Amino acid sequence: MAEPLTLAYNWRTPAVVSTSGLVLCLGLLIHARADGWLGVCAVIVLFWAAFMVVVWLRTRARMAVDGAVLTVRHYRGTHRLDGRKVVAVREYVTGSGPSYKVRLSGDPKVYFVPTALIRRGHSSFFDWVLRYAPDAELDRRSRRTIDLLRTRGLLE
Repeated sequence: MAEPLTLAYNWRTPAVVSTSGLVLCLGLLIHARADGWLGVCAVIVLFWAAFMVVVWLRTRARMAVDGAVLTVRHYRGTHRLDGRKVVAVREYVTGSGPSYKVRLSGDPKVYFVPTALIRRGHSSFFDWVLRYAPDAELDRRSRRTIDLLRTRGLLE
């Protein structure tokens, strides 16, 4: 299997800033001991934990190209996609930028490719699509992204 591409998502900054904010807020609440401070502390810890789960899930994104096989993991479950079976590519917008949904022939499942979280994810993904699935149906946004990558010299 090919080496996975590097994760572009910087998880350290949000983790450090949110944890520092948590410690500061809890310290102030514990020091003041105003009415209901314990409940407020619990709510703040729950929000921090939910945020940290989102940060952790983003770090799970993986993508590796090995010939005609694209290996992806969005949140859970690793999938190996055969480029010769790709019939459609659709772009969807995330908070980190555009990523893609891929449909394979004979498979009703839609596979998510988290290109927005991967360094060089877009150019690697579309290089793979154009090489192994040149007849795949691309939506308007995907075609526009290909044109933009070609203009920037990131795709042939």
